[in-house]
Amino acid sequence: MKSFIVLATLVLSTSAFAASIKITSFTMVRSGDPAAELCGLVSEATEVPTFVRVVVDHRSNRPAVYNAVAGADGKFCMSVITYRGTAEASVFGEPETKEAILRQ
Repeated sequence: MKSFIVLATLVLSTSAFAASIKITSFTMVRSGDPAAELCGLVSEATEVPTFVRVVVDHRSNRPAVYNAVAGADGKFCMSVITYRGTAEASVFGEPETKEAILRQ
């Protein structure tokens, strides 16, 4: 029983310090072109570098997966190709995801 309580405490305390992600911008490079730039910020990361997974057009039949590395300051940017103008970002190993819609 004691080991269960210790294990439960560790699990709850680990999730309390989970990294969170925020998409700060998702914009077209130029009108009529599928190229876009997606930038974001990872906060409360427990490891440096922090790996970020981005799924572009995540609700389509053909989503594209991109990977990025957030620097020590937690910032990341990447060039992506999008046809639907949607993206979803998450930190590797974390359940939280953030969605973004393209600004033109």
